[in-house]
Amino acid sequence: MGENDPPAAEAPFSFRSLFGLDDLKISPVAPDADAVAAQILSLLPLKFFPIIVIGTIALIVALAVGLGIHFDCSGKYRCRSSFKCIEMTARCDGVSDCKDGEDEYRCVRVSGQNAALQVFTAAAWRTMCADDWKSHHAAVACAQQGFPSYVSSDTLRVDLLEARFREHFVSISHLLPGDKVTALQHSVHLREGCASGHVVTLTCSACGRRMRDSARIVGGNASSLAQWPWQASLQFQGYHLCGGSLITPVWIVTAAHCVYDLYLPKSWTIQVGLVSLLDSPAPSHLVEKIVRHSKYKPKRLGNDIALMKLAGPASFSEKLSLSQDAVA
Repeated sequence: MGENDPPAAEAPFSFRSLFGLDDLKISPVAPDADAVAAQILSLLPLKFFPIIVIGTIALIVALAVGLGIHFDCSGKYRCRSSFKCIEMTARCDGVSDCKDGEDEYRCVRVSGQNAALQVFTAAAWRTMCADDWKSHHAAVACAQQGFPSYVSSDTLRVDLLEARFREHFVSISHLLPGDKVTALQHSVHLREGCASGHVVTLTCSACGRRMRDSARIVGGNASSLAQWPWQASLQFQGYHLCGGSLITPVWIVTAAHCVYDLYLPKSWTIQVGLVSLLDSPAPSHLVEKIVRHSKYKPKRLGNDIALMKLAGPASFSEKLSLSQDAVA
């Protein structure tokens, strides 16, 4: 270049030139993916491949370990709405630690074959002693389980309880007036045993009681075939998916999450009266209609209810008879 020649313009900076990609010839038509990949790989020195592979594996392992630690709730309570883990002592303590306060729900239950009342407090389920127990407390216990009223409350000797329900006990605080007890888990004292020697048993609903005199089965005890004829097996494309209960000869109540996104009636069949999937197949009933609660949201806990209408009324033999209490 001569002295009087104008200076050449400096080439602008580009990432393509930095990585040596200016030499790649890009066809105006759609390039072959394998050819482009081969060109790019040819620009990388062979000695870098082990580093890239090892680095990729290390990244995957780190992510897997990190996710495992994040989602491991061993010994803790997992919030269903956010996958957050909280200490068991924070459950049912009166402070909402989970989204929507779900850790403050389900703090009262009945357990075992005698329906013993239990309260979750101080990180454990604890059986309620009959000491200082009043009828008002029974109404509160049923209300906390979602029942508008209670049917009966009784007492049971501690030694008649299953062993697993005799590990932890609580009793109602005698310092609180009855009308001040609105949540049992906030109104109890921890006990090593019951001074009265008795615990509380509770029945909150008469629904499901048989016409014949027999105890209500609670807590997963073995039942004989057809003993509970309104119990339904909801089967999607031939496979058991959820349970339900007959409330009339043609209507079954179940959970909305069972039928969410599976709302084609012809894909469902219903069997009633089974107590085990190993039982001999019962007659199947076709489904005509599925009605889900209009305000049910799959990520929330509320309004989780649905109805399924049978194509025809369920028929019952003498062995499998549906009592009027079951369909009232």
